[in-house]
Parts: sequence; structure tokens; C-alpha cells
Amino acid sequence: MTQKMPLDGIKVIEVSTWVAGPTCGMWLAEWGAEVIRIEPIEGDAVRGFTQTGTLPVGSFNFLWELWNRSKKVIAVDLKTERGKEIVHKLVKDADVFLTNLRPNTLQRSGLDYGTLEKLNSRLIYASILGYGAKGPGTEWPAFDDLAFWARSSVGTTLGEPDGSYVNLKGAIGDHTTGMTMLAGITMALLNRQQTGSGQYVETSLLACGLWTAGLDVQLALNYGIQRPRYFRKEAANPFVNHYRCKDGKWIVFDMAQSGRFWPIFCEAVKRDDLIDDPRYNSASKRMENRVELIKDIDEIISARSQQEWEPVFHENGLIFGLVQTPDEVIKDACVIENNYIVEYEHFSQGKIKGINCPFQLGKTQSRIKNGAPEFSQNTGEILLGLGYTWEDIGGLKDEKVIP
Repeated sequence: MTQKMPLDGIKVIEVSTWVAGPTCGMWLAEWGAEVIRIEPIEGDAVRGFTQTGTLPVGSFNFLWELWNRSKKVIAVDLKTERGKEIVHKLVKDADVFLTNLRPNTLQRSGLDYGTLEKLNSRLIYASILGYGAKGPGTEWPAFDDLAFWARSSVGTTLGEPDGSYVNLKGAIGDHTTGMTMLAGITMALLNRQQTGSGQYVETSLLACGLWTAGLDVQLALNYGIQRPRYFRKEAANPFVNHYRCKDGKWIVFDMAQSGRFWPIFCEAVKRDDLIDDPRYNSASKRMENRVELIKDIDEIISARSQQEWEPVFHENGLIFGLVQTPDEVIKDACVIENNYIVEYEHFSQGKIKGINCPFQLGKTQSRIKNGAPEFSQNTGEILLGLGYTWEDIGGLKDEKVIP
């Protein structure tokens, strides 16, 4: 018997592009919703992104898979009246309309909230924007490196004082914003159970960046100051710092209570002589002499590899973390044993692996239904379900409403 999923029976129409919207749509699908993605008739930009030279070229588009598995897809030209008609028919019995397109684009396509609300008063209209639904940035083009990272201040909180600006990498802001919208949609669905009415739900890359930088932003709000960045070799607390091991890999310490951990650390690294060293025998002395202490810790840590230090620090109860690369973390026992990586059957690739939903329920597991669909893969099936005949579908192709 197939397990009951939290979003079983929920129908989502997704009109989005790139990453933030598709991320949210994928998680909705893997918690049970039927997600129908409306793709441009020329194909989504992500379909060709692996051919741009910025990523490895291969026959398998791993980015399209990453953000679009478990969905159905239909390609429609939204600039045509008959294309708009198709989406309107889909929306009439949908529960959620998910988009990250700009308001003017949606208005031109007849997919703005005012239009769709009239078609379906129970509809949850979920809009992901770059800079918010109000103010000067409503129509600005946005990517997460701009709105989530740069404008929100996240990027300015990182790196050393004299270092250059640290660029975002890997759709971090899009993933965060997509998950935030997942929470917003589920809140709205719960509210609809109580009121019977749908509503507009909005988040933005900027809003999510602001929350991500919350510690620094709250400091600015309350005290009007910016938390200073520091040089690694001058960290105020040497026990909240990172150190290079013999093999060139790094270990990060996060022991704000240096007084508690100082003697434990010294014993763990076989440097009992440092415990009562007058330069380091109090928190104030360790801070005063931090440059010298960091040099000493650098020398200690550089004597062994990351793999050699890990069991030593675990056995002594020190608070630390390994700095890992993507090809290392996918082999991490914590990742594997918690099923953060899952294997599933892909219709053209056979068994492949992907990243699992970052939260799980104790009695219900998210489920990958299928690999990310090929271009226009479900167009015929979806149109037949709306009452179109094969003759109608042929006509739509002739008119270039669908491919």
C-alpha cells in the first residue's frame, strides 16, 4: 500500500524559470502534490545552461534534473491567446499557482493575481520576486547573487577586511528562497482549510537574504554599527577560527567558551605545557596574545592530517568541524546514514542519485516520483485531461501554441 502523502490531492501549476520557483515546485511534488510546470515553447533557459561553458558538458542535464524531478511539464506559448486559455483551464481546478516571473510579464500573459483569483477563489497564488512586491525594485531583473547576496548585505559580512567581495556560488539564495516559499504555501493551504479562501503569498530573494544575514542586520538595527570582519591570524578568540592541517585541508573550531576548552585542547594535542603558560592562562590573556596563540595552534594543527585530527577531537569532546569539498561530503557517513542522498530510477539514465529533501517527517517520507521530464514530455497527456482532442492538439501545434 502506497503511503499517504501530506500534499496528496493538491494540484500545482508552476510558471517559473531558473531556480527559486522550480526548487519550491519540486519539493511540493515530492511531498505528494501534482505539479504541472508550464515551460516556454522555446524551452527553459536551464535546459541549455550546461552548454554555456560554465559547467561540465554532458548528455545528461544534471541542473534540470536537480530542480525539476517529480513534475510533469507542458510547453506553451503564453504570448498567444490560446496559450493563455490552456493555463487558465489548468488554474480553474488548481490549488496553487507558483511563479517567479515579474509582475508585468504575468500581467501581459493574463496570469496576474487579479485575473487568476477571479477564475478560482480558492487558489493560493505564490509569487517569488527579486526585491519584493512593492517599492522601486518590483520589476527589476534579479538573480540570487544580486538580490539575496549583494543587496541584502550577506556578501559583505564574509571574508577578511582587506579581501575582495565574496561572490555567491551554487544557487544558494535560490534554494533558500524556494524552501521559504514552500513554508508560505503550506501556511496558506492550512489557512484555506479554516477559511475556504485562497490568497496571495509572496517572498523575495531580498527578504530571504535579509533573514540569512539576520545577526548582522539586527546589530545594525539596534546599534547602528556593522559587525567587523577579522583576519584569520588576528581572530579575537583563536578557538573560533580555522586551521590548515598537514594535508592542506582545514578544520574549524567553534568553542566560544575558551576557558572551558583550553585545558582540554592542550591535553588532546599533547601540549600540557601550554595550559598554564602565562601568555594564555586566561581568556583575557588569550585574546591579548591572540596573534601569537594562533601561530602556535597553526603549528600544532599543521603537524597532522585532517583525518588524523578528527578522531582525536571527537574523543576529547572538542567542538569542531571539517571543511569538505562537494566530492568529499557526498561520501560523508553523516550524509549517507541519514539518507540525505537518495537513489532513484530515471527514465533515461537508469539508477541515479540526488539530494533528498532537507527535512523529513517521522512517519512519512518524501518521494521522488520520476526524473525531470524531457521538453514537452507531458503536453499531450495534460491537454487530453483538459478535454482537448487529438485534433485540437494538432491544431495547437499548427498555430505554434505548443511545440
